[in-house]
Amino acid sequence: MIDESGEKFALGGVAEQRPWQKLYKGFADPAHDGQTPTYVGRSVPRNDVLYKVRGKARYAPNITMPNMLHGRFVRSTVPSARLVSVDVSAARAVPGVVYILTAAEIDPARLHVGSLVEDTPILAKDVVRHVGEPIAVIAAESREVAEHAATLVEIAYEETPAVLTPADALAEGAPQLHPQGNTIANLSKERGDVARALAEADFVIEGTYVNEPIDHCFLEAQSGISFFDEDGVLTLLVSTQYPHFHHKQLERVTGLPHDKIRVIQTVVGGAFGGKIDNTIECVTCLITMATGRPVKMVLDAEEVFSSTTKRHTMTIRHRLGGMKDGRITAIDMDILADGGAYTSYSPIVAGRCVVHTALPYDIPNIKAHICTTFTNNMTAGAMRSFGIVKLAFATESQINKLAEKIGMSPIQIRRINAVKDGTSTLTGQTLSAVGFTKTLDVIEPIYEARKAELDKMTLAGGVKRGLGLASLGYGIGYSGVRNPSTARLEVLADGTVIANCGTPDIGPGSDTTLAQIAADAAGISIARIRVVSGDSTKTDDSGPTSASRTTYFSGNAALVAGRDFARQFREMVAEHYALPLDQVRLDDDRIHLSNEVHEFADICAVLGDRLKTLKAYGVFNPDSALDFVTFNGNPYPTYTYATQLAEIEVDTETGKISVPHFWAAHDAGRLVNPMGAEGQIEGGVVMGLGMALYEKIVRNGGYIQNPSFRDYLLAGPKDAPGTIETFFVENLDDSGPYGAKGVAEASLIPVPAAIAAALHDAAGIWLSAMPMDQETVFKALNAQPEPKGKM
Repeated sequence: MIDESGEKFALGGVAEQRPWQKLYKGFADPAHDGQTPTYVGRSVPRNDVLYKVRGKARYAPNITMPNMLHGRFVRSTVPSARLVSVDVSAARAVPGVVYILTAAEIDPARLHVGSLVEDTPILAKDVVRHVGEPIAVIAAESREVAEHAATLVEIAYEETPAVLTPADALAEGAPQLHPQGNTIANLSKERGDVARALAEADFVIEGTYVNEPIDHCFLEAQSGISFFDEDGVLTLLVSTQYPHFHHKQLERVTGLPHDKIRVIQTVVGGAFGGKIDNTIECVTCLITMATGRPVKMVLDAEEVFSSTTKRHTMTIRHRLGGMKDGRITAIDMDILADGGAYTSYSPIVAGRCVVHTALPYDIPNIKAHICTTFTNNMTAGAMRSFGIVKLAFATESQINKLAEKIGMSPIQIRRINAVKDGTSTLTGQTLSAVGFTKTLDVIEPIYEARKAELDKMTLAGGVKRGLGLASLGYGIGYSGVRNPSTARLEVLADGTVIANCGTPDIGPGSDTTLAQIAADAAGISIARIRVVSGDSTKTDDSGPTSASRTTYFSGNAALVAGRDFARQFREMVAEHYALPLDQVRLDDDRIHLSNEVHEFADICAVLGDRLKTLKAYGVFNPDSALDFVTFNGNPYPTYTYATQLAEIEVDTETGKISVPHFWAAHDAGRLVNPMGAEGQIEGGVVMGLGMALYEKIVRNGGYIQNPSFRDYLLAGPKDAPGTIETFFVENLDDSGPYGAKGVAEASLIPVPAAIAAALHDAAGIWLSAMPMDQETVFKALNAQPEPKGKM
């Protein structure tokens, strides 16, 4: 039914892939230079670039199939109610409507799904818990017919009191939204004597920090198409971060055996954590099973804004104790978070916040508590940094305030309290490969130079400039659980090497990164490697693309697999030519046999069918473990660090903020692909800028008031910093592939706190709520007698 003859479905069949692979070889593969490694550390062009720039990459919304049905959700129009009746008779009578799916057609034992806890109904039954919760799906011959029929479904509600804030959820006598109550997570951890340390501190900085919910704002909505292939396998082509999760979920929901289901990732048009949970996956497949026909669903923009997961809102109450010499002696942090209607990734977000309470600082006395509740708002789920960007906004702002109280540089106070190799964290983990102070070393001269220049600068009117600094420490991978990655390498007689890597590429170029690592480990040309990722039957389950884990986890798996490939290939060649193994060498895409040198492809042709037995395998499964009751253990195998500096310009007459310059210094271990890493930093900085200054979902009574790109403010090209300078410190991590760590989420985390500090430096005001939009800034400026800052 579809052409999937190529190695990776998302990039087309063999007829499409082969010509572009030849072109790619011409600009991705350097001339033989005899140096190893050849690719790691070099800005190798992405191996999907030719497909994308020529418009040939397969995005789910663009895929069509013969005899295809189109699906459309019918959603709740109230935030909290009992479902009295769902009448689909008028919709069923519409010409072109083929099938209508409601909860009544789904086995009650298979109705609920979830990323961590199976508490989310595929379609609502008996009750609805948020506006936009799906109740039915119309499957019709065209999208237009499905949309029309959806308007004819009559739903009778018995509305119940809505719980709209975490405080309401915890109030005595509050309606209980789930059988277990209103609490999703209630986690705490203490070290030392916080009360005594605060009592003895020279300074205690107190603050309350809040944020609005925000959307992931990917351009491609959740979408997919399900069908039975010629072998009777239920197949789902879907824009996702985790095909294997959906495969397992579909096994349970459909009752089909494992080998009768296949989930294939299409090219992803943005995700940021918003394409892990179930949206269209289960309903499309259930309708295909009922009708035998392909079913396509594509959410529209308003559905994405009003009906899919959001970043958690948090109220963070924070007390920081410090001494006159700059030592931070205590943190007391209490967080109340809104998890929305269902669990999703709330436990992960909560746990990560506890673990990261003090990072990247060595603070002896810590008290951390977070309570996340259910509400009748849209479910809060995974989003870039799993909540740490909000934690950093609070902690970094507090540290900047303490530095000002002491009269100390924001660089120096961080240097005094910085974690180092050998530091013991809140969970008792001993840190290694810590490059935090190196990032301070990079930013310090820039900070001092710009500070001196701004002190001399005179700007027109009410315009003022300021500098703000913030740092981070961030754990790589999922918190305190085993989350292994695997890779498998095979070789064809023509010399093509297939690298099956389970972690999918969702846009940042991880397929290229893994190919670079595998090529160097195997000693072969990257141009002959075809990475297959995001296919639940061709690859092992290597976890999702999230938590900044791909380069470190999957990269290590690719490294092990590449070395195993080189060993097996050398052994096969040695046996064929009757040579001792030590006289066979594979590097720089050439085979060295005693004193002879042969091209890799020529030797593959000689070995022919014997190559079918070569099955190289690599697995990376670090010993990460955390007790989520005591919060003792080693939650992450490694950490990444950064310091960022923002220079902002604020018009004190209007409240408008612009960012002329931004500097980011990161410890990401060894860079596998420097240009790719730089792109991640630049994208994260702009995303953080949007969160700091513009973005918010406006809610009223459980209803989202701005469900469109027209009404939801994002940072655009003109809002991006005039310059972003990125620096990577040299700090190899021996546990990572060729010394690499990860960097994707880290680039976002310090940005809002750096912007807040720069605003204070420029205009003398501290803001503790995000976004710090123009209206908020204007009101804050006019609430004080005279702005105090630099002209």
